[in-house]
Amino acid sequence: MSGPVFSVIIPLAPGESEWGGLLARLPPPSDEWEIFLAAASPAPPEWDSDSGPRWLCGEKPGRAAQMNAAARASRADFLWFVHADARPESDAAEKLRESVARYPEALHYFPLRFRDGGAKMRINEFGAKIRCALFRNPWGDQSLCVAREVFRRAGEFPEDAPYGEDNLFVLRARRMGVPLREVPAQVATSARGYGAGFGGWLRTTCRYQRLWIRQALAARKDSR
Repeated sequence: MSGPVFSVIIPLAPGESEWGGLLARLPPPSDEWEIFLAAASPAPPEWDSDSGPRWLCGEKPGRAAQMNAAARASRADFLWFVHADARPESDAAEKLRESVARYPEALHYFPLRFRDGGAKMRINEFGAKIRCALFRNPWGDQSLCVAREVFRRAGEFPEDAPYGEDNLFVLRARRMGVPLREVPAQVATSARGYGAGFGGWLRTTCRYQRLWIRQALAARKDSR
């Protein structure tokens, strides 16, 4: 008997509390959908995986290791990596299903949207649009989805990376010739990682740009 079509993999940092709002917006576990909470610590005593999402605590620490452990435990054809603070619109899952059906070998991603943070986050959204259009480089906060076999061939998320394991995975997949496809739906994320005020936002935004460009240049050099 075949497994589910999609595994939704949600990495949980220590103390993460945003995942409840995400679960409320996802398709419930079924013959076609399974959900993993890829956690950094064991499930609370009251957790009952038999009635819904599966809580999985990997043997190694770190977000990359947590997501890889969930991917290896998955029985699904496609892996959908969604951050705990993401909030998919009502049609996101169906639009993703349609995109995957048309392009099963592609790496699928959503346009970057923020559900808070004010007008300054529109700049980040526009920047992500340019980054994806010109450099074909979506990030993990854009809810990446890929076939489980493609994920395995691309070497999974690098667990030794000090940061940006999602970006490194995308760069590696691109070098393998995996096409990219934007899903025409919204999965809004939180701006909580950008700090408070204009100064915090500006410093964080500049830091993110510097780090991803550094990774992209290093990956390009290594591929020669």
